[in-house]
Amino acid sequence: MQQTKGHALEVRLCAYIDGELGEAEKTELETLLARDEEAKALFEKLKAGSAFGNTAFEDFLHDPVPLALVRQIKQGSGINPKAERVTIAAANVRSVRIWPRVMAASVALVLVGGFTGFIIGTANHAGEPTRVASARTWLDDIADYHRIYSRQKERLVEVPASEAPKIEAWLASSVGVPFTIPNLTGKGLNFEGARLLVANSKPVAQLIYRNADGDVFAICFLKDSDSPQSDKFSESIRDNLGMVSWQRGGASFVLVGPSASIGLHDLAEAVSTTI
Repeated sequence: MQQTKGHALEVRLCAYIDGELGEAEKTELETLLARDEEAKALFEKLKAGSAFGNTAFEDFLHDPVPLALVRQIKQGSGINPKAERVTIAAANVRSVRIWPRVMAASVALVLVGGFTGFIIGTANHAGEPTRVASARTWLDDIADYHRIYSRQKERLVEVPASEAPKIEAWLASSVGVPFTIPNLTGKGLNFEGARLLVANSKPVAQLIYRNADGDVFAICFLKDSDSPQSDKFSESIRDNLGMVSWQRGGASFVLVGPSASIGLHDLAEAVSTTI
């Protein structure tokens, strides 16, 4: 347990919030909070700021991991030193004790006169701190769909590959994006069929493929004239799914497959030139 007697009240209250105090000092602070309104107000600001910080950091830990980094880790070589340091830092944050955070809070209080450091807690004093979360994109919806449909054995697709001409006409009119079903047999993928999905409140075409091991891959696209058009590929990973996305011709595309597939980027390049 920490001993904070003699330190600033802010430091002692931070230790109290984190459960770092012994019973005697804890009782002393509780008595102070019960009779001193200013100390109680400061305590509420500190507690609100601490809760906000913990929530924001948990959101950061669940952000999608770059697919390239995951591949490097799986291959056991070529890890960028900067990326490695970030990974190590994220892992070590959970074990950091109170004192570094107390020092940072104390410095902030000195610099801004005891107010700005707690602006989050006072921004909405009548309610809970505002939760900061990354905006959900159509790729998140696609990842959710893929996890469900890729497990289907008998009903993997809505329209089978044997009706390929109908698929092209049906999805092009439904989604508003003209396309040709890519032939990926040279990449070891057999076309299984298609589905019509909804993501980000827009209709989305999904072309489904399967390799010899039974792994399911999907090409999904929607009309998207609002996004900047670029052929640059963006890679990310969501749990066990790898995703490579790009924009072209007023549409957004994404290739989805197992994150362990090291050829996903090359496959996306092949799709972009043939779809």
